[in-house]
Amino acid sequence: MNAPFILAWELTKSCNLNCLHCRASATNTVLPGELTTREGLNLLDEVSRAGTKMVILSGGEPLLREDAFEIARYGTSLGLRMTMAVNGSLVTHQVAKAMKDSGICRVSISLDGVTPEIHDTFRGVAGAFEMALHGIEILVENHIPFQVNTTVAAMNVSQMDAFPAFVQSLGAVAWHVFFLVPTGRGETLEPARIQEYRAMLDSFYEVYTKAEIECKATCAPQFYRLLAEKDDEVRTKGCLAGDGFGFVSSTGDVQPCGFLQIPCGNVKEQPFTEIWAGSPTLKVLRDVHALEGKCGTCTYNLVCGGCRARAYEILDNIMGVDPICWYKN
Repeated sequence: MNAPFILAWELTKSCNLNCLHCRASATNTVLPGELTTREGLNLLDEVSRAGTKMVILSGGEPLLREDAFEIARYGTSLGLRMTMAVNGSLVTHQVAKAMKDSGICRVSISLDGVTPEIHDTFRGVAGAFEMALHGIEILVENHIPFQVNTTVAAMNVSQMDAFPAFVQSLGAVAWHVFFLVPTGRGETLEPARIQEYRAMLDSFYEVYTKAEIECKATCAPQFYRLLAEKDDEVRTKGCLAGDGFGFVSSTGDVQPCGFLQIPCGNVKEQPFTEIWAGSPTLKVLRDVHALEGKCGTCTYNLVCGGCRARAYEILDNIMGVDPICWYKN
């Protein structure tokens, strides 16, 4: 475990929206202590040598950082698969050209409703829905592959059945569904009911098997148990926090994932690979035998594992039971 296969780097906590579920509690100001360009390039150097294959440049809103494309270009030169997670509002033709020139191979844009009312409420800014759709149109015109990310909560769970056709009509190459993790501002957002999450995953399975685009469930590890029960191929473990997936905050803190906000060390003070190999928190997350309660005894814990961030935020126990799990064992 020299490095995660996928690394998300929060370029900045600054953002021009005010999303209800923001794990970063992003603001429209730049917080002090962000990694410098040089520190960021050194990080990419280190993780590329250690085996990381894909980097997600996230935020906040990464396009607010002036060196975002310099960073992307450098990562591409190292052979890393560079991607970017944006809200779509700042995507222009000039930005799209810079994305292509810097080697960004996929962009994710968040859409949390199929109507302006739901999405704009989720995003905290009137007009956010139209801005996101306009950004998507520009990506399509510039032949930049994009995926749609959707966070599921009580506010929008009723629209989930309408999402597959909507996402495909936009020209997306993928739809990634995230179950709400109550961290950051998301602590005050009402989650869907457990049975709603269960029904949503049953519907999502039908989309997963029939859709012409990639469909992935994130922070919903129970979906991978569902796949295993149906004897479908399980290509990844449900919760990859601290294992195949890692996160670096805007100020250099290494975390198991963006939602599991436990600092395991800081890249300004210690090499990433030393933190990744030596952190006690990361070590316990990789030990399936350390899982507690029904997650520990579940015969599917190698493919599911439960959401560690949700267990931490709700139960204050990173190895506890995923609180939304509906399975008895």
